[in-house]
Amino acid sequence: MSYVLYPLTFDAPVHFGAAGEGGGLTRTEMAFPADSLFSALCAELAASDEMEALDSLLEKAKAGKLRLSNLLPWQALDGEEMAFYLPRPLLVQGEALPCGASYTESCEKATAYKRQKKLRYLRASRLQAYMTARSSGNAFPDEAVRLGSASLRQRVNCREAMTLPYFVGQFDFAPGAGLYLVAYLADEADADWLREILTLVGVSGIGGKRSSGYGAFHLADDPIFLEENGIYEDDTALYALLMAEAAPQQMAIASVLPKEDEIRLVQQGSYRLRKSGGFIGGVRLAAKKDSVCMVEAGSCFVQRMEGRIVSLGEAEGHPIYRYGCGFFVGITGENR
Repeated sequence: MSYVLYPLTFDAPVHFGAAGEGGGLTRTEMAFPADSLFSALCAELAASDEMEALDSLLEKAKAGKLRLSNLLPWQALDGEEMAFYLPRPLLVQGEALPCGASYTESCEKATAYKRQKKLRYLRASRLQAYMTARSSGNAFPDEAVRLGSASLRQRVNCREAMTLPYFVGQFDFAPGAGLYLVAYLADEADADWLREILTLVGVSGIGGKRSSGYGAFHLADDPIFLEENGIYEDDTALYALLMAEAAPQQMAIASVLPKEDEIRLVQQGSYRLRKSGGFIGGVRLAAKKDSVCMVEAGSCFVQRMEGRIVSLGEAEGHPIYRYGCGFFVGITGENR
């Protein structure tokens, strides 16, 4: 059993649909959910006629021998350090301003709390410090994370009789920044096998507007096998968090589709839902998948959930699946 980290560098801008913000071509996200990544892996293997690899991917995922995280941000720091970021825990914050504080002190602390709520990602090695500050009622120091920039780009639709302009939202990663995947592999030997699949998918790209060159990537470095004494500060911390199954809070780092008997755990947790849709890859006519509501990464629960893969029917004789297997890290702190 191994946890393997794959750092990805993007060779072009990305357009990842922002369903939580109403969707549309003009909006884009920076991170990429695990269910969309799994669909991209399956679609690319099918398009490349790698049916044996596709069957193996589905079999391993259904058997729990392969689990994927969302694609999350990484960044090269000064020196040779690499920072790996995790979602900010979606826990209810019970801020209480200190009694007897001056008006100026109260305003400063309230402002700090507002900045803290806007944090989307934290370094893996700083996650426990964030939870300690949160549980003690202190504001966490603001950490500016500059991974790239979002922008609008004008494109031209040449498929109609009259060419028409339109706009596409895109995210350009800064040099020395990208996204990383953490994979749970029951068989350590599958690390190279998954690397080959990612390399294949990277040529075609992921996300929207791939026909315009968006979403292409390559592996930034060799896969990192996570262990107690890691290479960097953050991959060491990430391993400890992954192994903390007894921690009082378990935070999802992949979108989860709970089993029916896990709904009670969701109801007891602190969570946000995401509507997951998208198009079916490989069909001759664009066809949309049935939308499914999934628990978003960053949601926190008292224990880990297994999640599931569900069938959404067939297209051109091939089954369509929605990946929703759970992937969690353990964190300290109470849900107040």
